[in-house]
Amino acid sequence: MKRTSAGQVLRAGAASIVLLMLLAACGRNTPHRESRLILGTTSTITIHDRRLPRGIFDRVFERVADIEALMSINESNYDDTEVLRINRAAGRKPVAVSDDTFTVIESGIRFGEASNGAFDITVGPLVALWGIGTPRETVPSQEEIDAVLPLIDFRRIELDFERRTVYLPREGMAIDVGGVAKGYAVEEAARLLAEAGVQHAVLDFGGDIFTVGVRRDGDAWRIGLQSPETGRGSIIGIIESSNNAIVTSGAYERFFIQDGQRYHHLFDIGTGRPARNTLTSVTAIADDAMLADVFSTAGYVAGLEEGLRIFEAMPDVEGIFVTEDRSIYVTAGVAAVFRVIDDNYRLERVESVIGE
Repeated sequence: MKRTSAGQVLRAGAASIVLLMLLAACGRNTPHRESRLILGTTSTITIHDRRLPRGIFDRVFERVADIEALMSINESNYDDTEVLRINRAAGRKPVAVSDDTFTVIESGIRFGEASNGAFDITVGPLVALWGIGTPRETVPSQEEIDAVLPLIDFRRIELDFERRTVYLPREGMAIDVGGVAKGYAVEEAARLLAEAGVQHAVLDFGGDIFTVGVRRDGDAWRIGLQSPETGRGSIIGIIESSNNAIVTSGAYERFFIQDGQRYHHLFDIGTGRPARNTLTSVTAIADDAMLADVFSTAGYVAGLEEGLRIFEAMPDVEGIFVTEDRSIYVTAGVAAVFRVIDDNYRLERVESVIGE
């Protein structure tokens, strides 16, 4: 079983490939839209309701900013966060945290179990070692990689549910919750919109998409799946979506090149290096944005066959797998809401990979 990093935490250069929203006009009303630089990316909320709840954009973005301030490990932006405190106290003492942080870490452990170890939030030492997306990004030596791999094991995290504390039992261990905290922030944003009475909206938090309700004309939202080859502005398929999250992970948007070799940020914990397989992207669709966030990354790093098996074992997550030879494999639950529009790509049967 390959194991994957949980991804970079709440910093610029999101792992997910940006999805292009096909927002057809809903009547003659101009949508209400606001974007802010938050979670290390441009995050946009588009509301199509006729009436805009007073102060809704401020309420939502302030909530997201609070989550970032609790869980970021980006020390260039934050001197102190709860996750930084946990990491700095590794091997010494438990750290009391907020309900938000405790929930995200507990969820990260649960998702690690559900994915049979294909997702691990204790990837922090490996993320720091490679430094991808920072001025110090470099290819570490094998000796350096071997030194940090024993520090990575989500099963060693100790949670005290009564005291709401988190403890990393070995010095040098470090949590990076980026692969789940962003989804949590999206969930919270969607919750606030719904509580304010918003019925028609789309959130795009740096490629993490969440659709609220349906379009004003009653049809599902149509979300374009970006081409992994030609990049932004070109789509290979369309997903119909209502009240769910769509997150795509791929290896070509966040990387550096050293000695002619490209190194991306999606790590295979088994090797301590960027994952290498035949996939170009994996899209996860789920009602829960945290699930979509986690399993888009886990599916990509696991590779086509193992990734499909992981998705097949998760009844609450559907997936779209795109390979280097332009084949597309979709899980059963998404087949009815996804169609290919680029003739260069073709749908293949999942059974041809994992059997009947």
